Amino acid sequence: MAVFNHTKVIMAFALAVAALSPLIMQAKTSLEIIGFGKTYYNVNTTSCRQIGHGVLQGCEDIIVDPHTGLAYLACGNLAARQRWLTPGDAYDVSREAEMDRVYVMREDDTYSEIRLLEETAEGTLILFSQSLRLHGFDIFWDPADPQHMTFMFVNHQPGHAAVSIFTYVRDADYMVHVETVATDLLHSPNNILAMSQRAFYATNDIKFDHYIMRTLSTNMRLAHGSVVYRNDTGSFSVAVAGIRYPNGIARHKDRIYVASCSDPSVHIYRANADNSLELQGRTIFPDSIPDNLFVDPQNGQIYATTFLKSRETHKLFHNPSLETSRIAGTRILRLTQRNDAPSFDIETLLIDSGELMPTATIAAVQRRNQIQRMLIGCVMCNFVVSCPL
Repeated sequence: MAVFNHTKVIMAFALAVAALSPLIMQAKTSLEIIGFGKTYYNVNTTSCRQIGHGVLQGCEDIIVDPHTGLAYLACGNLAARQRWLTPGDAYDVSREAEMDRVYVMREDDTYSEIRLLEETAEGTLILFSQSLRLHGFDIFWDPADPQHMTFMFVNHQPGHAAVSIFTYVRDADYMVHVETVATDLLHSPNNILAMSQRAFYATNDIKFDHYIMRTLSTNMRLAHGSVVYRNDTGSFSVAVAGIRYPNGIARHKDRIYVASCSDPSVHIYRANADNSLELQGRTIFPDSIPDNLFVDPQNGQIYATTFLKSRETHKLFHNPSLETSRIAGTRILRLTQRNDAPSFDIETLLIDSGELMPTATIAAVQRRNQIQRMLIGCVMCNFVVSCPL
């Protein structure tokens, strides 16, 4: 007759729990990240309003000129974005009846398009002839003459990703193509940080192109992302690797900030002499996923636009309508640096349960002619939102 050994059973149970603890913690973290079982209520949305219905659609990123307060928006066709936003999905080029567009917006809600042109060998300006699928972008202002601006756009062209660079003179109604660059190191760009008229940092959000592998990598929170650097001579290098889905990127003075989606946080870096990035610290978001970052040039505060329910956000990206997912939601956070330490005090400026807009990807501060507000854009919405500050 076998003797039941309580001690062995308890020890075996304890070992099993210890072995499973990392998986349990990862599952718990993943459920928190996707907002499972959580309900959110609107905060500070009553004074917000929608702008540009049907025109300002798919405005994933917004940059504000610190010299004038004019806001620049990179916008695009929702039907086309629905197909190329997630690489590996079925793609239908016929949906790209309209090229993506760039707009400039003033403080009175008026806006106008800035045409994207290229110069022929004969010196004639014509419409930009390459494919244009805009994602994140940034602007470099010439220190000697801030009226001269260099726009750098993440451009998801067929068969490869690229960065398209244009030159622009303030108040003109067009910008001129300078170059479009692509490299194997720039395999999955999401956002970009302009460092000069040619140099930039860009985030590669994930390693794989195939939809299934991208999904597995994201769901398992694998650290397959990176930031690459392009110098003034056109050479590329990996500035930092091993980031879980890096997304937005911005800077203030000598610090560069990168949003990590799968490890919800903002990473704080300093650039080394060789332009590699050295981690200084990070600020963790326990229950929302950061997308794009906007740094207020007046005080260095970071505005982080975050997803509350990533599963609902994923649904929205595959079927962009307000009825698809009214519960995806957005939280906008303001991060204020603690003295010179690589850490921040965090305050919530706005929570939208999905009623104002399904979800958001950028919140940029616009100050112009006594008006101070947040302009909120969304990669899969057919309008932008204005909220007073």
